[in-house]
Amino acid sequence: MTASQRRVLFYSAAVFNWAACVMFFPMSGISAAVGFTPLMTHGPFDQIALLAIALLGYGYWMVAGNPAAHRGIIVLGIIGKLGVFAIMFGHYFLVGDVNLAQALVTLGDVIYAALFFHVLRTSGELPPATE
Repeated sequence: MTASQRRVLFYSAAVFNWAACVMFFPMSGISAAVGFTPLMTHGPFDQIALLAIALLGYGYWMVAGNPAAHRGIIVLGIIGKLGVFAIMFGHYFLVGDVNLAQALVTLGDVIYAALFFHVLRTSGELPPATE
């Protein structure tokens, strides 16, 4: 992956996170308009979760400018994105309070996590896989 492609990847990840914040912000009405199960209320913990999503988006923006200096944010991004996927599908399959469309949106998080991992591997930040 070229440096330009890495920049586009992390800038787009930032926008993806910020778009999620707008979509799940209760006052926007976007989540309800697309038929998603309401996740957010007006409570402080929901707002803290949105803040965390937005801050990771800012972190991805920082990574786009200098991936080597912000390697830790890439690792946190991988963990966070896989965690979101696991939580959403867990709620879909085990609890039933998330609809399938909403769970499927998190496949984007899995794709980003895989690409983030690829960036770490190809940048020499991780040791090569052994056979």
